[in-house]
Amino acid sequence: MVEILNKVEPRFGSALMAYAWYRSEPLAGFSGQTAMQLVLTGRASEVLDYIDAVDAGVYA
Repeated sequence: MVEILNKVEPRFGSALMAYAWYRSEPLAGFSGQTAMQLVLTGRASEVLDYIDAVDAGVYA
């Protein structure tokens, strides 16, 4: 979780906003699941890959 939050915090401008995204924003391509839900089911690496894809413009 910490790695994910550290990776997205610059995008949101604060740790609080990054955590809000982590807990509540459904991720495209994951059937409406949030980053937190994915991490809780052992899919943290997929969340990190998703963030990398967003940074590369895949989900822009």
